[in-house]
Amino acid sequence: MAVSAQEFNDWLRSHGLPNGTSELSKLLGLNRATLNKQRLRGRVSETVVVALARVAQMNPVTALGEFSQYRGVPDGLKPPTDAELLSQMTYTDVMVELLRRSRADLAHRLAGYEMSQIPHDDAVRAWLDAVDPGDIRRQIAERTGIKPANLSALLTENRLPPEVAVAAAELAGTSSASGLVVTGLVTPEEAGWPLYCRENSFDRMDDLALIDATEAKLKQLRRATKKKMDTEATVQNFWETLG
Repeated sequence: MAVSAQEFNDWLRSHGLPNGTSELSKLLGLNRATLNKQRLRGRVSETVVVALARVAQMNPVTALGEFSQYRGVPDGLKPPTDAELLSQMTYTDVMVELLRRSRADLAHRLAGYEMSQIPHDDAVRAWLDAVDPGDIRRQIAERTGIKPANLSALLTENRLPPEVAVAAAELAGTSSASGLVVTGLVTPEEAGWPLYCRENSFDRMDDLALIDATEAKLKQLRRATKKKMDTEATVQNFWETLG
């Protein structure tokens, strides 16, 4: 999924940006053949639009909103919910907060801790689960035409095409750009998320809620670790059988 090459060319002209593939490639540090192939096929990746917007000092979300399939995104921006913010924390983030609350000396030692980057390794699935009003995977499949099995594979790989990410956000009733944030296409700041919003969300979380959040994060960590260990054991058994 990508934007129309014709719309892309019109967008370049409207903002006085270079139109030549060679000049654009140098400007973005991209492989010329890759960008040329996209333009010849009539579809240009959203990552190219975002990168150019940043070079031109434009907000990438606003820039995407100038293309037909993303027209409503800029008007649909809103602050993330606490559930979304929690989904973009790792088990380390919540455990650090739990330790801070447990003892004053630990709070002092952990004062310089910086929260994990967005997106983290399981950001997409965690976000979709957090915003799911019920049966959202089926709704996404029906709206976008993606088969449920393929959607599941995308979530396992921690990615979603931008159009699907926007559709998911619309179906969930959350900020239109939240899906673009958790897939890493745009930054939280570019999508209008307030500075330190994750840190500040802890102020609205009581001790019991924090313990529950930590427990849930650790359970997910255990599942992921067990899956990894089972996969490694299967591979090892395979090679031992061959040997």
